Amino acid sequence: MKSSTEKTVASHRRKHQWIGAATLVALAALVMPWLLTPHFSLIVDEGARLTRLPDPPKTESKSFQALVIDEEALKKSSEELDALLIGPTGSGKTASFILQVGAFKDEKNAAVVIEKLNDLNLARVYQRSGSQFIKVYLGPFLNRSEAEKAIQIIKDRLSLKPRIKQYDVREDGKL
Repeated sequence: MKSSTEKTVASHRRKHQWIGAATLVALAALVMPWLLTPHFSLIVDEGARLTRLPDPPKTESKSFQALVIDEEALKKSSEELDALLIGPTGSGKTASFILQVGAFKDEKNAAVVIEKLNDLNLARVYQRSGSQFIKVYLGPFLNRSEAEKAIQIIKDRLSLKPRIKQYDVREDGKL
């Protein structure tokens, strides 16, 4: 057990430590600004070097004309856009195709076919989940001959019979 004199010595020692710490902080607060202050006398002796800014360039102000909207051309372009969105997606040179490889009720079966198609590395493989079936697609292909080549490879290696379908970005492009 500690005697009462040992407790007093410890409390005095702690008091002296606090006083020493406060002295060091006060000394640092007085000395640090003196050490970090630049020598302003050098700046005053050399003098400030000021130069005049150049005048801004002179420009002519042009009057603005109000934008005129041709309502007839706007209506015509809107009708053309609607016709493109409603009409067929492509014909001849602009058509593209996808292959519908299968429609599955069981998700596991669809996953197996997707994995096998990915291993063939013919084109992008994706699926669409409908109300009853999970449809597996491959493509799009830029022309029918590429799609037919892919069909032949799938028939030979996987014994599946995919169907060529014209690619419609509105229906098939929602990846």
